[in-house]
Parts: sequence; C-alpha cells; structure tokens
Amino acid sequence: MKESRASQPSRSWTVLLLMLVVCAPLLAQAQTLSGLRVLPHEGPDSSFSGWQSEGAVPAALTVSLELGDEVYGATLRVQPAKAGETYRVRVQYETSLGLSAEGPHLDLTDWKHCVSDWEAADALDAVSFVLPTPSAEQHACFPKYTRGELEQAVRAYAVAQGDPAMADDWIPRIGEGDALGTVVPFVAISAVRVRVEVLRKGKWVEVTTVAFLPPMGC
Repeated sequence: MKESRASQPSRSWTVLLLMLVVCAPLLAQAQTLSGLRVLPHEGPDSSFSGWQSEGAVPAALTVSLELGDEVYGATLRVQPAKAGETYRVRVQYETSLGLSAEGPHLDLTDWKHCVSDWEAADALDAVSFVLPTPSAEQHACFPKYTRGELEQAVRAYAVAQGDPAMADDWIPRIGEGDALGTVVPFVAISAVRVRVEVLRKGKWVEVTTVAFLPPMGC
C-alpha cells in the first residue's frame, strides 16, 4: 500500500521537531559561554602561566599541562555569552599510580584511580572562582592493589606502548628499597576536572567540564 502524499509533509514536520528537541540543548549550551580562562598563578613550587579557551567553550575539553603547572589555587574566569546568569564552579581530583626509576617513569593512568567528591570553588565575584587546593589525603588517595594486579597493569601498559618486553625490565625491579635501579610506586594527581554550571529554573545545569591533565612524573 502506497503512502499518501498528504502524510509526507506531516512526517517531515515530525522529523524537524525531533531534530529541534535534540539540538536545542546543544545550541543553548554553546551559547552559554563565549570563553573560559585560568589566570596566571604563582604557586609555592611552580609558576603557571595561565590558559584560555579558543572560541566558544565546548561541553567537554581536555587540556594537557606542562611539568610544574598547577591549576589549583588559580582563578578561573568565565566569559558569559550574555550577562545576568548565575554560575558556580566545582572541582574533582583523580589520582593514579606511577612507577619511578630515578628519572624514567611509567604513568598507569588507564588502571585504578581514586576519584574525589566534587568540591566547590570560592567565588570572588559573579564570574571569577578560586580553584581549591587538594589536601594531603586527596593527593595520596589510591585503592588497594596486589602485586599481581600491579604486574598485570604494567604488562598492559607495555602492550599499549607497542613494547611488551618493557614489562620484563620493569617488573623485577619493583620494590621498596633504595638500591640503584629500584622501581618505586608513587601516587599523584593525574586529572583535575573543573565543572562550570549555570542556574536555570532553580536547577544547576552543566555547561562544560574541563579536564586538566598534569604530568605525574618528573
């Protein structure tokens, strides 16, 4: 049975309405922030020259940091596309395990993690927020693991790097001693997630989440 011509415009309108329903939140999100900036920051052991987005801010963004750069303690400044809205910023820390061999290191960022609760940033004004500094406990947090699990993680890392034999060099040297060449596990922050939210109709709506990735080793 053939479809009548009268039903074809109706179907076209249905498709158009569905597209508007799907795309409307994305368009609204894209128009919320015209820019995002982290101001330069002088930390206790490092100096961060700052960062800013290029153009409209997407819903998710990943930013790799240079050695020594620390975004916590710095001021985040949002640039709204229109004035008058209320924003808040929250931060989450993720730690990973690394292996250090007095210089060379393996960062097991695709293995176990410790993920903190979201912590509110202090508002300096309507668009400026000081990113909180993680505590010693947050820096050191990591799930328990066995020696066997660690060895499996190292082998998976070596395979991902295209050099499975690498694991046979690292694994036998993992220990707690201080002999030359000993591989020592360490915990470090591997991701700092910064989430910007806007207040809409009494509810906080996520605008963007930026994942800052500091290098774990030296």
